[in-house]
Amino acid sequence: MFYVGFYEPSDRVKVLAAQINEQQDIHVMFGPIDVLSVCCGLVCLDLRELAQTKRVSIIKAFTKENVKVVGLVAKGEEPRYLLQLIQLGVTSLLEHHTFSTLLQGIYSAQKDHSILPPSLLHLLKEKIVDMRQVEQESFAHRILSSGVNLTPKEIQISYLLEKGLRNRDIAYLLDTKERTVKVHISHIYAKFGIKHRRNIIKHLKELKNRKNKRFL
Repeated sequence: MFYVGFYEPSDRVKVLAAQINEQQDIHVMFGPIDVLSVCCGLVCLDLRELAQTKRVSIIKAFTKENVKVVGLVAKGEEPRYLLQLIQLGVTSLLEHHTFSTLLQGIYSAQKDHSILPPSLLHLLKEKIVDMRQVEQESFAHRILSSGVNLTPKEIQISYLLEKGLRNRDIAYLLDTKERTVKVHISHIYAKFGIKHRRNIIKHLKELKNRKNKRFL
């Protein structure tokens, strides 16, 4: 069983939380930041209910304690605002607030996968296309300096893999097929000598944070 926190949810989200609490492997908690940060590995934030001035500090308070954050946002939000939330450390952003989508968001976050709105995926795709050569070289240098010789395509996929994106989203961003992404990821596992997606994501994050520089 794992514990999922809900910080100041709306009445509608409280109803969904009660339904989620009926799952055998999930225990739902409500409470202040300090309590949820200690007891829960994942917290759902209804960002629609939080004042704009509070959102950043609350997200940082949870991510500082290595608590994963699933954010509920309004449909049609500005993609660049959504990107800022991801850069702050939010794992997934859900536009549709139903029992099934919220449950999927929780389970995906537990597996270090992200669910992102289509508008944000489109923006990310533009950023991948427009990424400056110096940023590509910087990311490649960090990987190659670790002694691992990845192909340019494997470096691109590693970059998106570190973000926690699912295979189908990576395929969309790179205009390729999902099965092709799976093949590249298996090569990445072999070259790093690391098994399991969670472990390779952790390793890539460690490589990225050595220089403490963002790529997006």
